[in-house]
Amino acid sequence: MPSAAIDTFFACTVLIAAALIATASLTATMQTNINNMQDLNHPSYLKNIAEQIVTSVGSPVDWGSSGTVPENFGLAQVGGSDAYMIDVDKICRLNNQSGYLPYNEATYAAKLNKLAFGISVNQMLSIAIEPTGNSTVGETTTYNFEIKVRANLVPTKADLNCYIIAKDSIQNVSQATSNNGVGNVSFELQSSSSGNILLVIFARAALDERLTAYKTYAFTHLSGEILPNQTFLGLSPLDNKLNINITTSGATIDECHAFCFAYQAEANFISSGIYEIPNWADKSPIVLVATGMYEGAFFSEWTAYPPVPLSYGSNFANTDQNAFVYTVTIKGVLYRLTVTLGEVSE
Repeated sequence: MPSAAIDTFFACTVLIAAALIATASLTATMQTNINNMQDLNHPSYLKNIAEQIVTSVGSPVDWGSSGTVPENFGLAQVGGSDAYMIDVDKICRLNNQSGYLPYNEATYAAKLNKLAFGISVNQMLSIAIEPTGNSTVGETTTYNFEIKVRANLVPTKADLNCYIIAKDSIQNVSQATSNNGVGNVSFELQSSSSGNILLVIFARAALDERLTAYKTYAFTHLSGEILPNQTFLGLSPLDNKLNINITTSGATIDECHAFCFAYQAEANFISSGIYEIPNWADKSPIVLVATGMYEGAFFSEWTAYPPVPLSYGSNFANTDQNAFVYTVTIKGVLYRLTVTLGEVSE
């Protein structure tokens, strides 16, 4: 072979080898870049999932009120005028007493692959109720409470509307807080009245009527003992109805009442254990109170529509969490909804 041909052969070999080395290097670099891009886009990927949960109606679109298991998971209200309008009954289905949607079925419907998720819903206003004393004169006992209202931990001026549910009466007291978010509520009860007392307080921020929240305080008349909720009954609101299930043998139901910031009414009886939830236009959560008797003593138990505060899903044990917070409306009221996502621990 002529020397020129040999030189050409070796030159081509060198060029091909260099090209192969460069190609291998480029492939490795591209794979590294792809992996890095996946890491960089991880928060965006999770945010897109959270957005889908909050802004999609899911399918079927009425899975909340119909009581069916959704094929696709989404919390938005059908025909909502804004992207963050949430369906009240879809939130109810995340409550463990209202046609509860099991977590594994929600995960499957949300098409989550090796991702744990949780949903929490909280009121935008926080209300603190503190008893400041009571006094008895003759047959009348006067109770005094201090009410503190905050928004994002900041004291907030608010109007207060308070309902006092006792054995023989339902009272209504309206007050307002000062500019530093502090107000006082007083009411009188006959000392001869027996059983528990339920205080339901609604607060509405002066700056926006959609900032309306509630808080309850139950105690035993005269003794002041603080009482737990839902000892004798199971209360399940869904699709504008309240289903009341007696969980303690011997307990009986007398009445069911509905309360919001501006209105109160006795709930209409539909059939055994089922009452109609009023469809008020007021921008307020609705507190539903069932009263009854157990072993001769009066009791009152409550739930809310929507059932907020609410926590649903994974507890994220031993896994990282990524939380996405949204301001949403449910039946015209502002709430804080948080979608939390994290990898399922192996």
